[in-house]
Order: sequence, then structure tokens, then C-alpha cells
Amino acid sequence: MNVGIIGGGPSGMATALLLARGGVQVFLFEKKDRVGKKLLATGNGRCNLSNVDLDLSHFHSVAGGLPEELIAAFDHRRLREFFASLNIDIVRESRGKLYPVTLKASSVLNALRMALEEAGVVLITSAHVSEIKKRGGAWEIVSTLGNYPVDGVVLASGGKTFGGKREEKGSYQLLEALGHHSTAFFPSIAALTLNSPHLRGLSGTKVVGRVRLMNDSGELISSTGEILWAADGISGPPVLDLARKVHEIPGRKWVEFPLINHLEQLPENYREILAERLEKRPLEEVLTGLVDKKWLSVLRRELELDGEDVAGGEAAEALLALLFAFPMEVTGTRGFESAQGSCGGLAMGEFHPHSLESKLLPGIYATGEVLDVDGDCGGYNLHFAWASAHAVAEEILSKSL
Repeated sequence: MNVGIIGGGPSGMATALLLARGGVQVFLFEKKDRVGKKLLATGNGRCNLSNVDLDLSHFHSVAGGLPEELIAAFDHRRLREFFASLNIDIVRESRGKLYPVTLKASSVLNALRMALEEAGVVLITSAHVSEIKKRGGAWEIVSTLGNYPVDGVVLASGGKTFGGKREEKGSYQLLEALGHHSTAFFPSIAALTLNSPHLRGLSGTKVVGRVRLMNDSGELISSTGEILWAADGISGPPVLDLARKVHEIPGRKWVEFPLINHLEQLPENYREILAERLEKRPLEEVLTGLVDKKWLSVLRRELELDGEDVAGGEAAEALLALLFAFPMEVTGTRGFESAQGSCGGLAMGEFHPHSLESKLLPGIYATGEVLDVDGDCGGYNLHFAWASAHAVAEEILSKSL
């Protein structure tokens, strides 16, 4: 039996390796000159493989049909077994993120490349696949480096991220031409763009706290961590968690965030403590010990305060409101060009949820982000890559016996 896999990213490499180890002849097509380049950018170059918390609430689908049992079946034991077979051990860091013990994506990629070579996977790089054709009871992959007859095809070409400069929908069209459908697309795990006259002056500042995405109905989602300012908006791990909701929910939205670091570690009556200080001490003196210097001028402009004044009464209340929840209007995200993930993809209702085999085209499978499945920031998209690869490989191997 032979199988063609289109896409040499994480899910494509994992599927290829598992199939080859099971005795299947695998042709792995990659449009770049080497497989796995996208893996080098994951986890800021450290490769955030998965997460300790694998609750299904961290996985999403635009049109619905999330393969919950498939995701749940690939647990930490199976994750560690797979990477142990590559001689890679896993360690835990902040927010439950799991990394290779080297803390380097390059070590994971090198291990996968060596394993693919050892297993006999045929790598066909710098190859653009333009069509998948039905060929009798099997399939034919049409590429710029020739046509390949195969018994099965796995589409593992990833989501629309890191430039997203594919022709229209790129690889999604390979299956759309055969009757499949795709959902709407929008970026996830991306920095937010904001509308505020203060942004340019705040570039380079950061606050550790809870950022909340709001609309007229209240809080939509919130996350805690280091919030980083740039000339066009904010980024940082907790901000990336909000990007999906920015696109998913229409209408006016804004973010709220504290200007004081680690409010959760301060006394419950900290607001009252600050109110008392503001009544007794000069504004500049109080704020200097609380916030980044760049925020001092922002607060003065917002409230039209003189730095030498004592801020009591209504002025103190307005100032405290901003210190604990400063609002800025959200205009969107930075888009696919810098997003770490994408929402949308091939409609899940057209694939069997346990095997990810096409219901319309027997012998065609899909893995990873090319499907309408996306995960939160923190290793969830890579976890689905490994989980979907294992599900597809197990299904194909069961048919090859």
C-alpha cells in the first residue's frame, strides 16, 4: 500500500512517520525546499508541543462538528510515547505549556527528519500539488515534479497563517474541486490592533494582569499574563487568547486591563488603600510607585490632572477606575501575516470524526489546521496536529492489514 501526504508540517510529518513505521510506502509532498520549516516558529522557536490542561473547551470549530472523542483519545501518555520514540523528553513551563527538554524547536524538527529518513519516507520537496485525481479505485497526485498514483491521500497542508499568501484558498481548493466545502476563515492567536491616541507613546511598555475583551453585553473572554504594547496595539500570551472572539463576534468591542502589575497578589481592599493615599499625597508621588512612567502622562491627559495636585473626590474615583480597568477600543487583529493560527477550514461534517476520512471521497483524509479545528494559544494547535495524525495513521494501517 502507498499513500501520498500533501504538506510537510507537523501533522504531515507525524502521519508519514507513523504510516512508514507500520509498513506503508509514503510519499510526502512539500512546497518548500525542506519539510517542517513552520515547526521552527512554534512556541517562539521553543516548540510548544502541547499543554497539561487538555480540556475540550480549548478547542474550537467555526461551523461545529469538533471531533471531541478523537482529541480526548490522544492523551498525555500517548503524546509522551510518541516523542519518546523520537528520543525527546517533555518538560512543563508556565501556563501548563509542554516543551521538548531542549526548549528548542530545531531539536524536534531534526529528530522528525531523521526518523522520516530511517523509516523510508520519500520526501518530494519544492513540489506544488495542483490536483488530486480519481484513478480507477485509487488516486493520483498531480504535482510540478510529476504525477504519483497512490492508494490514499492525506491533506496536511496547514491553515492560512504566516503570510497566508496562498492563491485564494490554496490547498483547500484541492478538495473543494472534488466536492468538499470550506468555512469562513479568520486569524487566531494574533495580536490585537487598537484605536487610541496613546499607543505610540506606550510602545515597549508592559503590564502583568488580566485583560478582558468586552462588548455592550459585558465580558466576552479574559486571560491573564504579560500584556505588551506596540504602536498599533497589544500582544503577549493573554492577548493572543482573545483574537478568536474579536473576529467571531461582530460589533463594537474594547479591551480593559489594569495598569498595576499582579493585582491578584495585593490586598482585597487595595482600591480603598489607594484612595486614601490619593487624598493625602501628591498625585505624582503616588503614581510613581504604581505604574510605568509612560503611563503617567497618559493618565494626566485622560483626566486633565496636574501632576502636583492632590487627587481626591471625583478625580480620585476616575483615576482609580482607569488604574484598575483602562479601556481601549479594538479595531481587529494583525491578520494572517503574523497570526500563529487560523480559524476555519474544511468542514468537519464532511469527515468521519474518529478517522478523519472523507465521507464524500473514501481514501482521502485530512489532518491538522487544514480542517475546521483550531486551538487556544498554549500548544493546542500542535496537540491537534499530533492527535489527528495518529487517528488517520491508525485508520489507514487498519485497512492495510
